[in-house]
Amino acid sequence: METFNTVVNSVLLNLGGSLLITIVLFILGLCFGAGFKKSFRGGLYAGIGLTCLNMMTGFLTTALGPTVQGLAEIIGRTTPVNDIGWGVAGLAFSWPGAAFTIIAVMAVNVILIMLRAAKTMWTDIWSFWHGQVVGCFVWAMTGSLPLGILAATIFLTVGTFLGDLTAKEYQEFNNMPGISISCCYALFGLISKPFNWLFDRIPGLKDVDVSPDTIREKFGVFGDQGVMGAIIGFIIGVVVWLFGKGSLFAALNLAVNVGVFMVFLPKTIGVLCEGVIPIANAVVNLVHEKFSGRREIWVAIDCGALMGSPAVLASAVILYPLVVVISMFLPGNSLLPIASLAVIPAQCGAVAPFFKGNILRMVIFVLLLNIPLLYMASVMAPVQTAAMASMGMGDPAILNSSLDMGGDPLGFVVVNVFKLFTGK
Repeated sequence: METFNTVVNSVLLNLGGSLLITIVLFILGLCFGAGFKKSFRGGLYAGIGLTCLNMMTGFLTTALGPTVQGLAEIIGRTTPVNDIGWGVAGLAFSWPGAAFTIIAVMAVNVILIMLRAAKTMWTDIWSFWHGQVVGCFVWAMTGSLPLGILAATIFLTVGTFLGDLTAKEYQEFNNMPGISISCCYALFGLISKPFNWLFDRIPGLKDVDVSPDTIREKFGVFGDQGVMGAIIGFIIGVVVWLFGKGSLFAALNLAVNVGVFMVFLPKTIGVLCEGVIPIANAVVNLVHEKFSGRREIWVAIDCGALMGSPAVLASAVILYPLVVVISMFLPGNSLLPIASLAVIPAQCGAVAPFFKGNILRMVIFVLLLNIPLLYMASVMAPVQTAAMASMGMGDPAILNSSLDMGGDPLGFVVVNVFKLFTGK
């Protein structure tokens, strides 16, 4: 068993997300009758799109890094927890329970689909990493491998139902029929629903529609997404420069870089969709043909597919400095999110359909959302640090955390429930 687990973990780590999704979708296409040509092209384009997506997200984080750091220096507050961002993903496929978790989750998913208790098919194996990290946290905290596997399986199975509950909104808003987002970010979409109801009842706010379409109608060329991105980037850069950090040239460079992000990220999402949608349609069509009693089944894909809307991109760029600012003024918060800013576009993509792409509402909600997430990340720092130390990935004397897994609400609940087994 130990040898089997080691081999599987090694293969998953070496494959990486892009190659893994290419292989999985290729096999899925063949199994569901899409044909060799369509399956091969679909899997390859999905892998290419995911690679480009990761590159673009990293590009924006790197471009904004000096400006955000300058903002932190202006405010002059340091925090005791080191932000490692997506570096925590290194735990996912290296902890001892990784292979067993994949088997358990896939088995549960098949049973749920056969029983018609779920519609989301867990094909996005790479996104297992969120649940795998939760499992690693529980294993390191309790010393029990079975409890770690159970925690990861519960987390990812809940993700199946989150995918079911949000699939229609994500399909319609992103024009991606047949897909589902089983990633934990779908939880943010569900949470945003009552807030949109609340915003509809606030005088003044309820009548403000700040969407890319209305901006283009009112401001012409300045509403173009590339131009709009450049303007937002320039304003952020100038504000930091006026406070004595950076320079005018840095602000101009940031303007161009944000414009690049706004123009090209939707194109990378288009490539990803070009690969995923034909295979998702093949799955849906075959299910409809063979199982007339089942009306719907959806293919789970990476939450990065939600980032293509201009409203998502504009909201994310505005939120980058705002999230840093609130993190510095929250009493009791121990995390300054720099590396973790890469999750902001995913947060925006998760809530965009529920706010109909209204940028103002998205910015307000995501900003408020990150307040409890920052506190969760602060509380989870010792757990994450211990898990990393147990895998030889960090110094136990230096606290580490992240907005992604440290600040994940579902993970926070699961870990703290299993903490009861430690007797502490």
